[in-house]
Amino acid sequence: MNLYNFMNEIDETILNRGLLYFKDGHVLGTKVLSNGWVEVLVVGHDDYTVSVQLADDGTILKANCACPYRGGPICKHEVAAFYSLSHSFTPKESPLASLLKSLSIETLVAELLKVADENPMIYERLMAYQQPQDQLATFERQLEELVAKHIQFGHEISGKAVQRFVDDLYELLGQIKEQASVQLKVEMMLLCREECEGVDNQIDDSDAIFSEFLGELHAQLQSLIFATIDYHQDMDEVYSLLMSRLQKNATWVDFELLDLLSEYGRDPQYLQQMIEYIETMVEVVEDKVKGSLYKVWYELLAKYQEESLDAFLECHADVPVLTEFRVEQFVLQSRYEEAIPLILELESFEENRFDATWKLYRYTIYEKMKDIEAMKKLAYELFVGGNFDYYAKLKKLYGEAFPFIYESLKLEMRRLDKQELYLKMIETEKDQEALLAYVKEDLRYIERFASLLWDTFETEVHHLYEQYIKQELMKVSHRSGYRRICAIFRRYRPFTTDEAYETLIHQLIAMYPRRRALIEELQCLLHELEEESSNQHVEQLSIDIA
Repeated sequence: MNLYNFMNEIDETILNRGLLYFKDGHVLGTKVLSNGWVEVLVVGHDDYTVSVQLADDGTILKANCACPYRGGPICKHEVAAFYSLSHSFTPKESPLASLLKSLSIETLVAELLKVADENPMIYERLMAYQQPQDQLATFERQLEELVAKHIQFGHEISGKAVQRFVDDLYELLGQIKEQASVQLKVEMMLLCREECEGVDNQIDDSDAIFSEFLGELHAQLQSLIFATIDYHQDMDEVYSLLMSRLQKNATWVDFELLDLLSEYGRDPQYLQQMIEYIETMVEVVEDKVKGSLYKVWYELLAKYQEESLDAFLECHADVPVLTEFRVEQFVLQSRYEEAIPLILELESFEENRFDATWKLYRYTIYEKMKDIEAMKKLAYELFVGGNFDYYAKLKKLYGEAFPFIYESLKLEMRRLDKQELYLKMIETEKDQEALLAYVKEDLRYIERFASLLWDTFETEVHHLYEQYIKQELMKVSHRSGYRRICAIFRRYRPFTTDEAYETLIHQLIAMYPRRRALIEELQCLLHELEEESSNQHVEQLSIDIA
């Protein structure tokens, strides 16, 4: 790392903070010491001394700061010091530099050719001195050769072949980073992106390796664009490059490129150009794309020109996709009466037919409006639609009148065959008569509701449980089924007497004398009963003796 390339070696956040420190004048002075050491005074929350040891060519040999920062190898004070030194440092000429200057051009060229032939890295380093257009052409050729090496027309690649392709793409991406020109980097990345899009349908990306590369490519492109905006480096050139690519097709929109360009919206001039582009495109693209364009348009205004949002939404009130944004604006401005019809419109859209999101949102608006009648009606609708959370709201809204609503709800639930909702409601209310009636219709539910019914309907619970056991036994004819019946027996035990329990077991043994496996399992139950009775007898004797 040296004073001319340290920007590429340091964490971006720390780099930006250090640059701001330098620009804002936090570097107060520099003191040159011996052996290449330099002390730089940087003012932050306190005065900090940054010590830097430099080689004759500007290489940073060592650096440390007296600040308490331990979040990484380099702090913002050191970065500020590097920026300051890079402006004032004059490298000393090495003996090799003096020698090379004394040689003729012919000798230098001949020697460099020899070295470049022997070392590919030096060859690439020297080729980097080409003119940008030559470099771009070379890169494009390399990219095409790379794709041709891995992908043949009409053939799909998968597995390790995809991994090898992506590895080579990453290597090429590494070459882009070494370029000095930001504009050239962006052009190369765009070429890479376009080439990848061209072969996307020939890649089986089951492991998402290729997608991950495209994501990294997009992230690096985005990072470059942010840098042009933040540091005003090649800003106009890169914007023009991206916009020309975007405008290349007159009938469809590259939304990924448009998203990258959106960062330029902070400049009113660029924002206006992007809006003009969107205005033109909404007139020519397919209907299914128009909505996405309008959304981008709205988001640009919301981010960079908020004062024009109301006029924009008013002007495009007939655009369905903008309805939710109009609702958002009306709610922010407490214009609830105007928001409600729009929410109802959103609820009517086909894509929202089975989605209660907007109904739930409408309920919160009614709450803000304190419209009790509307809240009652919608809470009833939401509950009947399957949202049990609104049952408690209904009870609270109706207060003393709720018992009448409860009876109405029971009828409605049965009519609509909302079985689970109905059961949950009568279970919540501990409506024993309704629960008993339901269990009589479907004996399976005796296990779920026996404990709720037992204190009032002891005889019925006993009778229904026996019916249920006999009903279930008729459905099985193998040992695993019999064991399931015995498990039901054990759950039935707390709701009957030992005598009735034993009588039912003997009754079933008598009913199925040829089912040996069943008899064996039922005898296990009798044995458990005997053991329990014996243990209770012993415990009672112990109590009596004591």
